[in-house]
Formats: sequence, C-alpha cells, structure tokens
Amino acid sequence: MKKGIIVMIRKAGLAVLALGVLVVIISGCNMIGMKKKEREPAPQKMQFVHTVKYPGETLSIISKWYTGDVNNWRILENNNPHIAYNKMVAGDRIFIPENLLKTREPLTKGFIDSFYKEKRPVSKTETPPENHEEFDLIGPK
Repeated sequence: MKKGIIVMIRKAGLAVLALGVLVVIISGCNMIGMKKKEREPAPQKMQFVHTVKYPGETLSIISKWYTGDVNNWRILENNNPHIAYNKMVAGDRIFIPENLLKTREPLTKGFIDSFYKEKRPVSKTETPPENHEEFDLIGPK
C-alpha cells in the first residue's frame, strides 16, 4: 500500500512538472511570434530636448526662454531626474514637455547674460546717500 502511494505521488509530480514545462514552451512561442512594436514600452509624452551649452545655464533660465515662465523650472526639475540642476554642465540634455513650449529657438548666450547683472562700478564722483553718518576714525591720526 505504501509503495502504491509513493508511485502515485511521483506520477503526479511528473505530471505537474510536464504541465509547467508545457506552459513555459507555449508562452515562449507566443513571444517569438510577437512583433517588435508589441514588446517595446509605450512612447512617453512628446518632449523637446535642450542641450546645455553655456556656463551659467539654470533650469530657471531654460524655463523662461522655452516656456515663457521662470516658475516652470520645477516642472523641468521633475521631468529631468537625471540632472543635478545645481551642477549642470555642457552636454546635459534637458527634456521640456511640448505642451509648455513657447519657442523652439535655441537659447542664446545674451539671454543668459541678461539674468546675471554685473556689479556696477562705483564712480568717484558719485555722492554718498543723504542720510550718512560721520564716523570718528580710531587709531593714530
């Protein structure tokens, strides 16, 4: 009686194993017949690509140029997790959602420079502010 149960268990195990192999073979055959398009992931939303060229480019400047709104930099940051926005270098690719685009013209160096105001040199003929205080010099006179 004991041998009969063991034989039945072995036969059942072989049947389950054979069924598993058959399932794997059938599913493999289905993949062979699939077209390439069916295996590729669905394309992401349409995006414009800006490549960083100039020193001083920031997501804010890129956002202002391409979308017309400096505040869209957060959207660009979320859309570009591969970019260290505070350490962008020439060659970095910034993906901009098409629905935000206002222009496709390349970002210009002049536009970047306009964001950085140079320190205005103080003129020697410039008069001090009206509410200035007189200070006593400390030390030998």
